[in-house]
Amino acid sequence: MHFVIVGCGAVGGYFGGRLAQHGENVTFIARGQQFKRMEASGLTINSIEGDVQLDSVNVLDATSLNSDSLATPADVIFLCVKSYQLTCAIAQIKPLILKNTRVISLLNGVNAFEVMQDQGVAGENIIGGLAKIIAEKLDNGVINHTGAKPHITLGAFADKSLKCAADEQTLAAKALATERLSEIAKCLKLAGISVGVTSDINLALWRKFMLVAAWGALAASRKLTLGEIRSQSHIAFLLERIVNEYADIARKVGVSISDKHVRETLSFLSRLPDSSETSMQRDLALRGNSEFDVLVAYPMALAEELNVSTPVLTQCYQKITEALPQ
Repeated sequence: MHFVIVGCGAVGGYFGGRLAQHGENVTFIARGQQFKRMEASGLTINSIEGDVQLDSVNVLDATSLNSDSLATPADVIFLCVKSYQLTCAIAQIKPLILKNTRVISLLNGVNAFEVMQDQGVAGENIIGGLAKIIAEKLDNGVINHTGAKPHITLGAFADKSLKCAADEQTLAAKALATERLSEIAKCLKLAGISVGVTSDINLALWRKFMLVAAWGALAASRKLTLGEIRSQSHIAFLLERIVNEYADIARKVGVSISDKHVRETLSFLSRLPDSSETSMQRDLALRGNSEFDVLVAYPMALAEELNVSTPVLTQCYQKITEALPQ
């Protein structure tokens, strides 16, 4: 199976590196300095799960892709860019998407499927996905994995128009989709990657969103590490409250977030290292591009549209907005 990894930061570099380490056919799509580094000296991963040094990798420049860029067709394209890079990335990889290619977003956020379709990617080419990992790309291009067991969750998006259909063509299409999901999951498992396949990918996406976005919003607005948040009881209470606010938004849009899911999210946060920060928090601190629009502004707009009370999210939104470069 030919895996194409678009974006070679913490997520793409880690999971693509693990696949390549275990002999899978992997093509990395990178840009700028990271492309030059990988072309010259491969990929290095420092990880609590075991280090990896790939002296040579197959890497292409994201800015010069065409239908002849790949020696063999892409079976799976993992989108591992930041949310604000998604539209540009889709335009660049369109020549690589064939009928049997499956495109899987591992971005933070809950609306990548809609963005991909708006940009012309057919729904049958899209599989839902999310990644769980605490890692960052260092200034020297090294992928530094410091917390949480890396995990990928996959799932097919429900086609509401086919929900009641039971004709042979529809059943065959569903069977093929299930078979391809299983094939992808098997390759990931053989590469030592923890993977799960879910029947409700929207629930899985919102559960991650409730973790990363809520924590990121509070941490970025207060400029605190997770340990600093936990050490102050009144800030720790705000973390619990904002996680519940994201859960309330999810329920309003029809996602079945339960109180158990909220407790599991808070329990997971309680076990992370004190030094943990989110990528949005780091990006905002550097006053660069960030996922603020997807992780904070988007749920804020949903809350206002759906009349959901979100006092902590609103305060975080205001604090971050005031600090953004004008």
